[in-house]
Amino acid sequence: MRASSMHTSRKWLVVAAILALVATACGAEEETDDAAAAQAQAQAAAAQAEADAAQAEADAAEAALTQAQADLEAAQAAAAEAMEGDDAAQAKLSAALADAEAALADAEMAAEEAMEAAAAAEEAMEAAAAEEAAATTAVEEEAMTEAGPFTYKLAIFSDPTTDNPWAYLDTEADVWNQYVLSPAIPTLYGSTFPSYTVVPNLAADVEPPLGAASGDNWVIDVNMRQGLVWSDGSPITANDVAFTFNAVKGLQMGGNWFSLLPLAREDDPATEENEGAEGLISVEALDDYTVRYTWSSQPGLAQWQFGAAQAAVFSEAHWGPHVGASGDAGELYAVSGEGAPSGGSMVFDRREPGAFARSVANANANDQGAQTISYSSGGVTFSGDVNWQVGDTTGEVIADSIGGPHAGDAIYSVYDTQDAAVLALRDGEVDFLLNPLGLQRGLQSTVLEAGDLDVIANSSNGFRYLAFNTRSFPGSDVAFRQAMACMIDKEFMATNVLQGVAIPLNSMVPPGNAFWANPELDAWCAGQSQEERVNSAVQILKDAGWTWDVEPQWNPDNRDVIPKGEGLRGPDGTLVGDLELLAPGPGYDPLRATYSLFIADWANDLGIPLTAEPTGFSVIVDKVFGPVDWDMYILGWGLTIFPDYVADFFDSRADSATAGGFNIPGYANPEFDAMADRLKAETDINEAAAIVRQMDAVLAQDVPYVVLFTTPVLEAFRNTLEFPSTTTLDGLQNFQGLPGAVNLAQ
Repeated sequence: MRASSMHTSRKWLVVAAILALVATACGAEEETDDAAAAQAQAQAAAAQAEADAAQAEADAAEAALTQAQADLEAAQAAAAEAMEGDDAAQAKLSAALADAEAALADAEMAAEEAMEAAAAAEEAMEAAAAEEAAATTAVEEEAMTEAGPFTYKLAIFSDPTTDNPWAYLDTEADVWNQYVLSPAIPTLYGSTFPSYTVVPNLAADVEPPLGAASGDNWVIDVNMRQGLVWSDGSPITANDVAFTFNAVKGLQMGGNWFSLLPLAREDDPATEENEGAEGLISVEALDDYTVRYTWSSQPGLAQWQFGAAQAAVFSEAHWGPHVGASGDAGELYAVSGEGAPSGGSMVFDRREPGAFARSVANANANDQGAQTISYSSGGVTFSGDVNWQVGDTTGEVIADSIGGPHAGDAIYSVYDTQDAAVLALRDGEVDFLLNPLGLQRGLQSTVLEAGDLDVIANSSNGFRYLAFNTRSFPGSDVAFRQAMACMIDKEFMATNVLQGVAIPLNSMVPPGNAFWANPELDAWCAGQSQEERVNSAVQILKDAGWTWDVEPQWNPDNRDVIPKGEGLRGPDGTLVGDLELLAPGPGYDPLRATYSLFIADWANDLGIPLTAEPTGFSVIVDKVFGPVDWDMYILGWGLTIFPDYVADFFDSRADSATAGGFNIPGYANPEFDAMADRLKAETDINEAAAIVRQMDAVLAQDVPYVVLFTTPVLEAFRNTLEFPSTTTLDGLQNFQGLPGAVNLAQ
């Protein structure tokens, strides 16, 4: 999982820099083409001059011919008059006539030669003109080809709720904010596309160093690459890394920061619970390009390689004054992030609520033109200002990319429904449908009918789930949650209702992430008929001391629950009042909207007065992330490859209501918390996998979530786009649609 005038000035400086780079890039090739055009123009001008001279000669010859004809006619007239004179005069006239005829012949010959010269000159002029036109056309075509970066147009399905990247990693941690803001955030290490292999970004050390003991603590020193810069041209240094940590610690940020920078915590002796935790004590810059992490003990995979080593880094020069002026995290989160320095491929530009958000290409993006090659064996090679290799590179090449950004900007347009977005895709208003749920299967044929659109399918690394508020009755009673889980027939829903679109899930780790998944887990009341489910659910409640005024009964004649339960009371006699199930509406996700209606109906059979309330995604997030006055909801998670989220979602010390974490149900189990600590500290990947499977089994029994289903990720895009690869777990959406790597197809 993961001072506006100043900002405006910086935005336009970035735009100007991009335009300057475009002009420079185009200049060298344009010089050659302009020279060819100039030469063709000179040749045409010379041909025109020759044609003009030949035409003048032809005009003179024609005038001479006219004069000669006039002289001949005069001579003939004189000869006719001389016929009556003496012989001497006739002889003179005969001689004059002969001279005139000779002059006429010479004039005719000169005129013919002049006309031929003029025709030749005209042909030369036409040829030169054609050559000039061809050269000009070539220049124009080249100019069109090199006209500049393209706009990458993406459809999203909910408004980004913030433009502040600190907030996106805490209270505003939804996928729509992630899509728009994360391409600007640099990290020491990151997961490369498409294999998720951990590779260096800002770090000079190819793999995260393991560090060593230092007294009672554990110290890890990381060397950083020199010469890397923020989008404003200032250097990215170890001071930025240390500043980010100190800001998170000082302002007590929560959300994703809990896992990205897991702080060491001391136990409060005044309480019975153990609030202590091993983790980060400090992060400091030893010099501009060496950063030191001091831990309370040796960190595990979750805390270091998949945690702090991949934590966000922010510019101290830009954000330092805002952090210093903020009394708490909320005040910092209120600061706009428009135009803030980016260490990634894109710079967040602006957003118009209800309409769109926009990012522009980072003109100073690091590693532009560098080559990254990923292999099926998991290895990666990098060739650029630095060269490195990570992992086994003996497999086949699965992706070969050149560092971007290639797009000039990315526009994220908000659509209420997928139908509207598909129409926009067909009309050329959108290039890519960006959605964690993927394309609705029913729209696939509509997309493919257009010849310039493609649909790809990838395995999903996510799930949709039903959550209970375990802080208050009746969700606080495990028997209530188990009975509800028993009534939910996932196979029936997937096969009969959702028509094979959904894949039932029982594990917190989807089977596509096979190394970590627990294949031994079964759903509650798996394989039972509806009659058997009703009987089993009633028995679960009765065994835990629940009662009814009217107990539900299965009627075999009507094949339904008649009578339905009424007056359901908990073990202490508390009546179950009206309950609400929040779920996304059908325009956003018809699968979850449909599921909510069936769950409410099954609950009503048991005598649970539950009403399904399909509503907006952001409405649900605001209602349940922090507040505690809710009953049940259905949402979904996009997950990480390393499943430490199993701890983050249910560790009692990460309660969303008290600590700002991701334990939204408020689940509390000391045994589970101890497993979470073991997972966070584990340094062996096989041992970590065993712990994850144990935690998954505990959650399946306690049911703070009912994991419902997953779906293949279908993604629709314009086939004029080119990606380094289109095959990756969870689809291109899990890499934000690759705004920094997408290019136009050649």
